[in-house]
Amino acid sequence: MNKQFIIIDLENQRYCIPIDLVIGVIDSFNITNVPNSLSYVEGVSNIRGEVVPIVSLKKVFKINDSGLHEKKLLIVSISNHNIGLVVDGASNVVSVDASLVNKVPPIINSEGKTIFNMVATVDGELTMVIDPLSLFSETERKELIMMAEE
Repeated sequence: MNKQFIIIDLENQRYCIPIDLVIGVIDSFNITNVPNSLSYVEGVSNIRGEVVPIVSLKKVFKINDSGLHEKKLLIVSISNHNIGLVVDGASNVVSVDASLVNKVPPIINSEGKTIFNMVATVDGELTMVIDPLSLFSETERKELIMMAEE
């Protein structure tokens, strides 16, 4: 049985996200700043008539932004709400044999979050699988959802 992922890039590092959680990829978008929000929240954007909170994955992962990359917006579904994840690139969808997808040791995750629960071998290279459902704590998810509903 195969698992499908979309490949994303953050500062030339490759990650993947399960395709069943991805709503779409947006090439061009505007962000409206939201003061006093979580440190990694870029703001909100109107995506197809819906106000969507926009999160910088680089800030979540504490990766310095070189500013050298074009930005794309990956829309994912978290707790039945759409969240936009700013990434440097979102390329092809890959199908990976389930035998090439493994659990990661608990030490990989930090701050009580299970951001990476799997690693997949894609094109012979280990690629961390981001779990969008676990990117944020319960409190953070509630705050993001409130931003979308205001």
